[in-house]
Amino acid sequence: MKSKALVLIALLAVGLLALACTETTVLPSDRDQNPGISVSGIGSVFGEPDVAVLTLGVEAQADSVGEARAMAAEAMDAMIASLKAAGVEDSDIQTSRFSVEPRYNFRDGEQELIGFFVQNLVTVKIRNIDETGTLIDDVVEAGGDLTRVQNLRFTIDDPEELQQEARRLAMENAKSKAETLATAGGVELGAPRSISENVTRSPAPFGERAFLADLDAVGASTAIEIGELEVQIQVQVVYGLD
Repeated sequence: MKSKALVLIALLAVGLLALACTETTVLPSDRDQNPGISVSGIGSVFGEPDVAVLTLGVEAQADSVGEARAMAAEAMDAMIASLKAAGVEDSDIQTSRFSVEPRYNFRDGEQELIGFFVQNLVTVKIRNIDETGTLIDDVVEAGGDLTRVQNLRFTIDDPEELQQEARRLAMENAKSKAETLATAGGVELGAPRSISENVTRSPAPFGERAFLADLDAVGASTAIEIGELEVQIQVQVVYGLD
């Protein structure tokens, strides 16, 4: 009798445990869920750049560090003077790279020191953007054969107004998509439950450009096309359903 009672108690305990597990793993019904429509919207506007950002500098190589540094310093001083003469403020000139490196020649499995290489680059904001081509010509001439122009890009100093318009267009685009989906699904679109955004600015048509100055090419001045900048905002919106 005792053994039967113990078996019965054990079976009852297992049944209660199974019931407890079943109760804790019940999934919520559809009525407990919060349905909605998730869409993305894109808004794009275009504006004319008002600032040119120029990265340029000098590269020098010589037998000794001192000689290479002196050559680079002389050329860079001339370039900085040219920039300031063109009206560029000190606050708009920033050193972006300065390096001193040994240079080796490898022969028969051995390395031989052949000199030292010095590079000095600055990033310059040109606020009188229409003078960009002339400024480049002048600074390249000032730096001489050591001049290197690494990059030129355009930007908008204060893009807030364009961003606001792009946001409005992005939300219109998102709402239009959501309304189409709601109508096709036979439901009523509600108010937005969440909104997030991503801002991108992509220059067009001028991308990154790298080249070496060629002072033997005299004649026409450097032609610079400013083009337009696209300010784009993407939003992710989740709409509720009524």
